[in-house]
Amino acid sequence: MKRMAILYGFLIGFVFLTGCTNKHYKNHYDLGKWYSDKGLVNEAILEFKAATRSDPNQYEAHLQLAIAYTKKGWYEYAIKEAETAFDLHPSDETYKLIQVIRDKRSLLPFEESINAEK
Repeated sequence: MKRMAILYGFLIGFVFLTGCTNKHYKNHYDLGKWYSDKGLVNEAILEFKAATRSDPNQYEAHLQLAIAYTKKGWYEYAIKEAETAFDLHPSDETYKLIQVIRDKRSLLPFEESINAEK
């Protein structure tokens, strides 16, 4: 009887903690999307990072973080996050995003050269 009470206690605690994590994830993710939609990329990055810390297995936050990093020109970080999103949820969309980020990164030296000549 005592073992059952302990088991139920652990089960209830696990359910409670899991629910809190998902709530925190959703709050950070939704706020990140709002910031992103408003063009506030730095703030969006902070929220998407908090969402990935809250629940690292949610690919959407990694995907949005990759997009935000790309907007900042931080291609190495963007590729890492896009690859994480792809590992969690393989899709054509995510694969294409990885390719686009890599293409943008490969053009960076040419863009810098052109800007230096101006």
